[in-house]
Amino acid sequence: MSSTSPDPLQRAAAPQAQAHRVLASILVVDDNRAKATALEAILAPLHQNVVVANSGRDALRALLREDYALILLDVKMPDMDGFETAALIRQRRNSEHTPIIFLTAFDQAELDMARGYSLGAVDFIFTPFVPEILRAKAAVFVELNQKAQEIQELFQAAQDANRFKSEFLNMAAHELRTPLSVVVGYLSMLSEGTLGQTPDAWRLPIEMLNSKTGELNRIVDDLLLASRMDVGTLPTVTQRLDLGQTVTDAVARAQPRTALLEGQVSVEVPRRPVLTEFDPDHLARILDNLVNNALTYCRTSPKVTVRVVAADPPRIEVEDNGVGIPPGKEEAIFDQFVRLDEPSLGPIPGTGLGLYISRQLAERQGGRLVLERSTPGKGSLFTLVVPAAPGVDGHAGGTPEAAAGEGGETMRPYIVNGT
Repeated sequence: MSSTSPDPLQRAAAPQAQAHRVLASILVVDDNRAKATALEAILAPLHQNVVVANSGRDALRALLREDYALILLDVKMPDMDGFETAALIRQRRNSEHTPIIFLTAFDQAELDMARGYSLGAVDFIFTPFVPEILRAKAAVFVELNQKAQEIQELFQAAQDANRFKSEFLNMAAHELRTPLSVVVGYLSMLSEGTLGQTPDAWRLPIEMLNSKTGELNRIVDDLLLASRMDVGTLPTVTQRLDLGQTVTDAVARAQPRTALLEGQVSVEVPRRPVLTEFDPDHLARILDNLVNNALTYCRTSPKVTVRVVAADPPRIEVEDNGVGIPPGKEEAIFDQFVRLDEPSLGPIPGTGLGLYISRQLAERQGGRLVLERSTPGKGSLFTLVVPAAPGVDGHAGGTPEAAAGEGGETMRPYIVNGT
């Protein structure tokens, strides 16, 4: 015999299948105690928590105590009828979306249904009740409620896991910081000769150790920054900044690496200031990540162009001749701990957090960071859009003729040559 999937009623009525679930509550509202008792008996096989209210006012009081998966509401009640009760139920935030099934006589169906659906009724059941139909309809909403609870629990578990991960990263980074500081301190004393004359044979190993501790420091900084962003404890202090000067400073910081790689960085900035409101440390970190990535992910001598475009809003473009991003990975590179393997470049140190941190920092201050285009083997163009400073229309100096990137005649280009 072939088996079939159980219907919603069978699933809701099986107590063993629901042992791990919290019971759903069903609110029955009817002034006729005999009818309310009959409804309780009809719903009993669902093995849920059935609460009876004998008036609209009792129903409203019950809703203050707990939330319900379903409300079975009699239309004809003295003092406050079912429609008045439903209107008040819908005014309460916690119950504005609670499913309501109205119970009414068939001869009143047309009039009652029009009014009931306007109040958000999900269904009508006519007296006399057919127990199997009423129970089956109630079972559907019980299951929907339990699925919603499961989704909420999964969401909360994911939130907790993310919080624990962030707390662990924060703790691990702090714990690494102390011994790392000690190592850096002793290496500095060895390099400076504070502990005595350093043998020539030690110089290269000390330089290598200094380089590696620098890498470790950057990894620790990335871990701390990512964890602080995740838990919302990252401080932000915005200032009015000139993007041209900010880009110039970033390229100057990258000059030693540019020289080491025998690369070239071209800088194009407008002659007039292009102003933004941004945290200077955060903007510097974003630019450092973009420029360093452009220098690193290149098979030949890197050629990088960093330009400020005075538009509304202003933007910074970083273009390279690197290995490019494989198709389908354009958004994945902005996720946490994502790194693209490129065998031709060999092992590259890092955590895979650079672009994630950069995008988060940009978005938290009203900007955005996107991969504008990329061609494998030919290079990429990243664009950082930042908010214009208040009172500035995004064009350099506030005048359209001073705009850069729309013709280039006002650009002030120069080149940092590493060769």
